[in-house]
Amino acid sequence: MFSFFKPSSSQSFTDLGLLLLRVLVFIMLIPHGYDKLLSFLDGANDFPDPLHLGVRFSHFMTVFGEVAVPILLILGLFTRVAAVVEIGLFFVIAFVIHGSDPFGDKEHALLYLIPALTLLLTGAGEYSLDAALFQKK
Repeated sequence: MFSFFKPSSSQSFTDLGLLLLRVLVFIMLIPHGYDKLLSFLDGANDFPDPLHLGVRFSHFMTVFGEVAVPILLILGLFTRVAAVVEIGLFFVIAFVIHGSDPFGDKEHALLYLIPALTLLLTGAGEYSLDAALFQKK
């Protein structure tokens, strides 16, 4: 029990922390994307297009970043690539869409950007599909 409180606790605690980060943070993102998915499937044409790539493309990429990519992160599959997608998405949301807005309007995007940056740096950890598929046996 006391080893948990040491500054250099075991790797299994770190891996468990990464699992909890992936699952608990990114499972909360999917409902935001689900609403956007439904409007995308209904053919909505009033979605923001901050990078001028086309409304449908921007809508699709947002749905992809808020539904498909979080599933990859929850599973720990292609974690670093998925994290780059999330970083791009939430950077645009925070600093382009809400660029001139007060901090409170950027906060939600930043709160998803930070765990994505963390996973880019750390990877998914031992309790992930990345570890199962790509670690040397």
